[in-house]
Amino acid sequence: MFAAVPVAASDEGLLAALAAADLPTGDIADPGRAFFRVERDGLVLGYGGFELYGEDALLRSVVVPPARRGQGHGRAVAEAMLGEIGAAGGKRAYLLTTSAAGFFEHLGFVRIERGTAPAAILTTRQAASICTSADLLTKAI
Repeated sequence: MFAAVPVAASDEGLLAALAAADLPTGDIADPGRAFFRVERDGLVLGYGGFELYGEDALLRSVVVPPARRGQGHGRAVAEAMLGEIGAAGGKRAYLLTTSAAGFFEHLGFVRIERGTAPAAILTTRQAASICTSADLLTKAI
């Protein structure tokens, strides 16, 4: 079983993993974000986070360090984040990606047109300015 351990946006492991994956870090210290280190038996599998807007959440920063990729850890991190979103009251997760749509579709996410997403998701810094050309996917929790 894996555990999601809350971490600060300034966590060195989180920042290093995001940098190694070329994921954005410019807004991670903004208010309203929650980040986690996902572990199993003391082994760090990866990191993830989310922003909650009522029952809708923006899943973000799902990352597995390069040495741990290809071992199912991405699934574990994503599932841990969906569990955390659900525990926080979220009912639907959204995410933006330029390179991992296939991975998330394998986990049950579906691509949607941006105009169909809730305004709270579309006005996040991720959607409005950082990931403007990214695919938008969603999944009920």
